[in-house]
Amino acid sequence: MRILKSAAALFAVVLAIGLAGVASATSTADVPGLAITQVGYNAYGADTRWNRNQEFVDVKNTSAAPVNVKGLLVEDQWAKSHRDDNDRKCNTFTVSSLPGVETGADGSVMLPAGATVRAYSGWGRPAASGSVHAVYMNSRCGYNGHIWGNGGDTAWITLGSVSESFAYDFDNGYTVKP
Repeated sequence: MRILKSAAALFAVVLAIGLAGVASATSTADVPGLAITQVGYNAYGADTRWNRNQEFVDVKNTSAAPVNVKGLLVEDQWAKSHRDDNDRKCNTFTVSSLPGVETGADGSVMLPAGATVRAYSGWGRPAASGSVHAVYMNSRCGYNGHIWGNGGDTAWITLGSVSESFAYDFDNGYTVKP
């Protein structure tokens, strides 16, 4: 009987470990009108400074009206937990303008309804293509500028005093969606 109980306990542990390896993602929705809709977290091939733009976060305006994204902060879990001692602003990006969007007289940056801000980890020239407004974090931190953890991480957006997160685990892919 003792052997059967031990075998059952071992099976439960193996099952739990196996299930922990299954990809999972969770998100919280707290920023009105905005949602993290995709994270590109695993660039093809080895992480080099030349392929870091394969890593990105998409933030979509899910409302029927434009949303002011001036001051929208995009960051990973490390940056969020190190805000007080992150002088280099590693793994963060703050929206101050968007390509294809005029800054309002009051300083507002209104993301149109249904449009997306795509914040790439690397460098480039901000551009708008259709409803996607590409911006660049120009990350000099992380491994060769790659900031999104291949084995799992949490993407955060903060606007004013409200935040939203999207946590993911490695799923043998290159991008993940909530």
